[in-house]
Amino acid sequence: MTNRRTQPQQQPEPPDTEAIERAVGELRRRLKQAASPREAEAARRSLGSDVPVYGVKAAETHRIGLELVRRLRSAPPALSLDIADALFTTGNLEEGLVGAQVLGAMARHIGGGDFARFDKWAGALTNAQTADGLAMSGIAKALAVKPSLAAQLTVWAKSPQPWRRRAAVSSFVPLVREGRFLTDALTVAEVVMADAHEEVQRGVGTLLLEASRMQSGRVVEFLQTWKDKAPRLVLQIAATKLAPEDRSAVLGS
Repeated sequence: MTNRRTQPQQQPEPPDTEAIERAVGELRRRLKQAASPREAEAARRSLGSDVPVYGVKAAETHRIGLELVRRLRSAPPALSLDIADALFTTGNLEEGLVGAQVLGAMARHIGGGDFARFDKWAGALTNAQTADGLAMSGIAKALAVKPSLAAQLTVWAKSPQPWRRRAAVSSFVPLVREGRFLTDALTVAEVVMADAHEEVQRGVGTLLLEASRMQSGRVVEFLQTWKDKAPRLVLQIAATKLAPEDRSAVLGS
């Protein structure tokens, strides 16, 4: 497959509706077949009763997703994106996780122009797992190609929707692990450091933890300005990998 980022702009071909429906229909059949009422109940207790779930164990969902990814290896990237679109927009847990697998498999074809589609998907997010999947498998790739998208993620961080805020911070995680985009990541983190939603707190704490692996000095400096204002959970997660003296300075212990 050719790299879409290096190709001239062309009129997109209309979606292959039949292929999309066939692939998504087969996936849903497999997920329903593997579903368990007990797993569904456990997922609803963990995520909330309003989150659509089949009730499939994570490992089995991943295995079923791999089957779809293998079938798409020779397909055009546009078809993979259209299938991911059908999966992310339902808000369903397992479908979103498989959608993230599809994105991950076509990562080298993702460009800055795909962000508009990701923006639409973010509006359908219902939980932290699929928010992280979209963020790390899709948005991070678009951001790496088009750094100016960081400004859009700052806007996301101010959204009333918690899963969009979670996706905003999680999008930087793969990048700060490589020592990249820390300034932009801290700008977005600044917006949500005092966020009241626990899953957003976990997300920004994880972002800072991952950033500290490569640039601990800057992360410690940032945390020092927040140690008396940020929720304790954010600080505890962020300080996990810091040197003992830095961790004590941040946590006040």
